[in-house]
Amino acid sequence: MDGAAPFGVAFLARGSSDHAALLGRYAVELYAGLPTCLLAPSLTTAYRREPTGFANWVVVALSQSGRTPEIVDLARRHAAAGARVIAVTNDADSELARTAHLSIALDAGPELAVPATKTVTAQLLAVLAVATGLGRGHGLTERQVIALPAAVAQLLADPEPARRSAHLLAATDRLAVVGRGACYPAALEGALKLQETTGLMAHGFSTADFRHGPIAVCGPAAPALLLAGSGPADPDTLDLRAALAGRRAPVLLAGTSPDADLPWPATGTLTECVLATVRMQQLALATARQLGADPDHPSGLKKVTMTS
Repeated sequence: MDGAAPFGVAFLARGSSDHAALLGRYAVELYAGLPTCLLAPSLTTAYRREPTGFANWVVVALSQSGRTPEIVDLARRHAAAGARVIAVTNDADSELARTAHLSIALDAGPELAVPATKTVTAQLLAVLAVATGLGRGHGLTERQVIALPAAVAQLLADPEPARRSAHLLAATDRLAVVGRGACYPAALEGALKLQETTGLMAHGFSTADFRHGPIAVCGPAAPALLLAGSGPADPDTLDLRAALAGRRAPVLLAGTSPDADLPWPATGTLTECVLATVRMQQLALATARQLGADPDHPSGLKKVTMTS
């Protein structure tokens, strides 16, 4: 594209990688002002619609293993349709990395547990880096990026809030996980991790969608986990507490408020999605242990999803 801005950015992913892609969508639209979309793989694999109209677009393909056949195949097809493909993968020698015009290696090291954890947080940081690059002066600063590892280390050294909160989740069989803005991808990923590791019927919601109907799933036996950091969309999530109290629904609060059950330090940027995701991983681990489940080897999950 010879240095010219792309027409738009499309993200290609499945599972946890799709949640990182959602953060990428927020970041590209915020930092670069470019149109973005999340590609629907089944339109090609099941409905047989070949991609067209992607000349001068960037397609960011995310796969932790780099070996999911569907993602590799669609990356090739979108490249043939004129897109410049960026691969985000933990395996620099994977087929996806070789297919792409540019490969971003996460270099997170082997992930021995079946549920993705450190590769997810690395993907979140990678899509923020891509969006910052496309933003041409808008996006994360070097100082903000440098501060993130210490903030994550602070959470990892403080697992007690997750242990306390796990007692509530271990006593229920359904849960709403709610967030908006930077916290929305973390809410989806947190719900997925709880599903995978504990069997809890957890569901992630956007705050805006949740308050218009799905709040009805919460009540005395169905708690809500609210994720609210220091961003401009987070007060909307905090405002849900009054409505949930009216439904007598137990509430766990994760975020930057002084009364948060699962606190994380305020950064004022989209990097709080990384911190929220780490807190959700800790909560899933603690809840699985509370239930006597093996969080590293859940029964319904495989490391590589061979979707085609």
